[in-house]
Amino acid sequence: SVESVVMSGDRNKIFSGSKDNTIRVWDLETGKETLNLEGHTADVNSVVMSGDGKTIVSGSDDKTIRVWDLDTEKETLKLEGHISAVTSVVMSGDGKKIVS
Repeated sequence: SVESVVMSGDRNKIFSGSKDNTIRVWDLETGKETLNLEGHTADVNSVVMSGDGKTIVSGSDDKTIRVWDLDTEKETLKLEGHISAVTSVVMSGDGKKIVS
């Protein structure tokens, strides 16, 4: 099931974090999945997008926060150190700070 959703600034895409450990990208016009980001090892609880629409940040039950580059479709950073699940993440408007 889906745990979190965020819409792109241009309102063309939806990003969902799910209990299947993935972040999926959906095209709003066609309703089809266009990308599946894998890396988390447990439920993805929270997904946020940077103001420029180029980066996704996700928080998971695997106790990590991951940063994803949408141009390369790859994970660029894995933040570890939480002692329990990451249930919520937010990003500053300039994309330079993440709070969980």
